[in-house]
Amino acid sequence: MTAYVLPGLFALFVWWFSTGAIIFLDNLPRKTFKYSMVGATLVLLGCLWGIQTTSGMTSISSAYWAFFFGLFAWGWQEISFYMGFVTGPRTQSCPEGCSGWAHFGHAIQTSLWHELAIIASACVIVALTWGQPNQVGMWTFMVLWWMHQSAKLNVFLGVRNLNEEFLPEHLQFLKGFLKSKPMNLLFPFSITISMVIATLLFERAAQAHGAFTRTADTFLGTMMALAILEHWFLVIPLPAGKLWQWGLASRKPTKAFDVEIVAGFLGAGKTTFMRRRLADLAMADQSVSGKTVVLVNDFSSVGIDGSLLNGQGADVVELPNGCICCSLRDDLSRQLEDTVARWAPDRVLIEPSGVADIASLIGVMQRPALQPFVRDLKVTTVIDAGAFLADYASLPAHFAAQARLASVLVVNKADLVSNGEREMVAETLRRLNPAVTIMTARYGMIEAEMTAAPVAHNADHPAREHEHDHEHGHGHGHDHDHNDHEPHDHHHHDHGQDALGFSSWNMEFTEICNADALQQILKSIAATKIYGSIARVKGIARVGGGWVHFDVAGGHASMNAFAPGADEQARVVAIGHDLDEAALQAGFTACALQLAA
Repeated sequence: MTAYVLPGLFALFVWWFSTGAIIFLDNLPRKTFKYSMVGATLVLLGCLWGIQTTSGMTSISSAYWAFFFGLFAWGWQEISFYMGFVTGPRTQSCPEGCSGWAHFGHAIQTSLWHELAIIASACVIVALTWGQPNQVGMWTFMVLWWMHQSAKLNVFLGVRNLNEEFLPEHLQFLKGFLKSKPMNLLFPFSITISMVIATLLFERAAQAHGAFTRTADTFLGTMMALAILEHWFLVIPLPAGKLWQWGLASRKPTKAFDVEIVAGFLGAGKTTFMRRRLADLAMADQSVSGKTVVLVNDFSSVGIDGSLLNGQGADVVELPNGCICCSLRDDLSRQLEDTVARWAPDRVLIEPSGVADIASLIGVMQRPALQPFVRDLKVTTVIDAGAFLADYASLPAHFAAQARLASVLVVNKADLVSNGEREMVAETLRRLNPAVTIMTARYGMIEAEMTAAPVAHNADHPAREHEHDHEHGHGHGHDHDHNDHEPHDHHHHDHGQDALGFSSWNMEFTEICNADALQQILKSIAATKIYGSIARVKGIARVGGGWVHFDVAGGHASMNAFAPGADEQARVVAIGHDLDEAALQAGFTACALQLAA
């Protein structure tokens, strides 16, 4: 009996431990991946040498070693895929409504290079062991390949337990190719084929006369039995994932941190708010205030706000092209984990795009890998007082959601409206969220606290200078109970347009711009609809001997001096409905000075 039990236990332990170890390595910070990949490649080369060396031996120990080499040679295939080095030409989910063979084709594209690498490795192993008596290493690799392909097809066609928590954050787009259902038609065939092969192998082991053959067939039969068990784990409602929960320990941040979200519609004044907040923190004693990291999300594929926040005493990480929903939520979650691992900040400031789904963003903070480490969460929503009536009329649900989830509402640009309009805005917001603290800002300074809601964390509100492009105030409110708000999946979009109907256009300036011409097109955009219904324009350009930051928000155009970074690229972004891209391209191109030779 020992001749069967020991190989079975050995196979079970090595399979369980190596799976958990790969999960652990795949969830470390991405900066470690190159070292893990180099190590895995050296192990693969050693295993190929070991498979060839043991292929001519028929002792019990050679069977153990060959099994070990075959299993760890397979480990390279797993690590190379889950770390993103050998995957496929597709790195995103299917577009909305994709199904059938097109969906299957997209699924193949996500791992095409990976599958070809497996075929190449299998061919090498077959060649190394061809005609030799010890084929344990080769057949171990083949059984693992079978387990991989069968399980992969089953989760694509639909099973109950997808175990999505083991997907590294950088591969979260693969969830779009997993289907949750009780069972699929392939599953019974997978189980039956595996049971037949396992039964034949165990029968051969029982009838074997030599110790080597008995050990070899026990190894392979155990692996097929584990394949059967792995398949049943996919459909039986058991917490099988707990077997490797220890592998996720590497994903957890090592230090608790505060999160401050600065939300607000397009042009409300979020970026200036962030600049002032960073200036306040820079003036404080860092030993008390702690280290700050900023995550910025621009709606367009070309980001502007990150450049405006650089050089403000904090590390800035940009997440361009999205509204923090769908796949971008996964990018944010991964970026937060990588940020904490890299910088160990005490505070993370997040500026989402003006069309962001704040509930989805809060949902990211609820993910198991982050929730225990989010020490405090605050949401400040900035409102453009002058544009509020028009914006609310067209997007009432969006503004209601932002108001409901806010810790503090800052009614910004209050100097541009009458007292009656200010009271109207405040009353509307108060009806949307009776408990929230509402403040007004004039020329960037907090003017008054209009609601005496309870405030758990008092904040400083130092005077700000007048910045007419993004005037806003700064306030902290009560702790935000982020456990009360589940992430929404109520909209879908590609990277060019979101569910609110907004699309973006951008271009780069290759020449110096004429300041008067630039000012003229900005005023034209603010006052007319000839370029489309534009909600926001922002950009950076070279003018004369220096640089400017220009902006159109809330019907107002502005242009201010700007200090560029070392590798700054002059560029412009427009966001709105029905954009006339040709007219925008022509208008901004005309701003460039044709320098004489």
